[in-house]
Amino acid sequence: MSQTIVLISCCSKKLDFANYAELLYDSEGFKARLAYARLLDPDGIYVISALHHVIPLTEFIEPYDVCLKDFSPAERKEWARLCLSQLDDISDRQKDKYVILAGKDYYEELIKGLVHYEIPTQHLSQFKQTPWLKSQITCDLIHTFANSLPRFEYPFDESKLPNNGVYFFFEKGETYKGMDRIVRIGTHTGDGNLPSRLIQHLNKENKDRSIFRKNIGRALLNKDNDPFQEQWNLDLTTKAAKEKYAASINSEKLFDTEKRVSDYMRQNLSFSVFEVATKENRLAMESLLIKTISACEDFKSSNNWLGKSSPIEKIRDSGLWLVNELSL
Repeated sequence: MSQTIVLISCCSKKLDFANYAELLYDSEGFKARLAYARLLDPDGIYVISALHHVIPLTEFIEPYDVCLKDFSPAERKEWARLCLSQLDDISDRQKDKYVILAGKDYYEELIKGLVHYEIPTQHLSQFKQTPWLKSQITCDLIHTFANSLPRFEYPFDESKLPNNGVYFFFEKGETYKGMDRIVRIGTHTGDGNLPSRLIQHLNKENKDRSIFRKNIGRALLNKDNDPFQEQWNLDLTTKAAKEKYAASINSEKLFDTEKRVSDYMRQNLSFSVFEVATKENRLAMESLLIKTISACEDFKSSNNWLGKSSPIEKIRDSGLWLVNELSL
């Protein structure tokens, strides 16, 4: 079976200390290439570097000052030969497809050794490539990508999830242009905590550990004009808060509402995930995705969406179980 491999060029702007390749390169152009590459859902993404040739995003490297534009024609041919040799170790150059997000300096010699390749920005000048890439990250592309990923629902096998990544939630009855509509995008901060974050949302009945659960509960209670909303909004995470509000909390009602939230989420929600190794890129990707879809004029909830009953205006208006990072 053939693979799709995305090759993205490095850049001159780098951090001044060693880091993972996906973080070391610090230009807007590189970030746009990486974001676009992720949404193509390829089998692999690699950086083509003037110094290191072909490297994975998780390669830990030192800053360097080597530019392909300074190479002689003979040096570029040798550089491309070494890149092709490395590609032979990770792919099949006769069968696989390569999407190259790079300038002519990088692809001119490289493509001579490739059979199936695509250069989306080939027709654009260097200064127009980044704006074009950003313009391609649309609601349609995001939804196509999110819907193409393996789908999970409760109960799910956490061993099948990546340790680090970004997730999309979908809700029954919500559609976008014939696809399941995204109703929440999220990630995590702690390393290796993606499975546990999803468990907090769907498995553990504790609204103070999941703002997603808390917002679902707010909508359910508000829809019923239930005065328990006031108690539901209290954060009982700390010992001091538990002691302060213990006497005023209807524990039986709290238990019942947590179960009601669980029933709703488990019966109506599904999710997909994609791997993003580093915290910085997870947070940046989450922000980009949320801002993009919340800014789309044709991204709307159905009239029956539970979020329409939320007491929070941003949730009602955005069509997302979110408050932060929205483009409203």
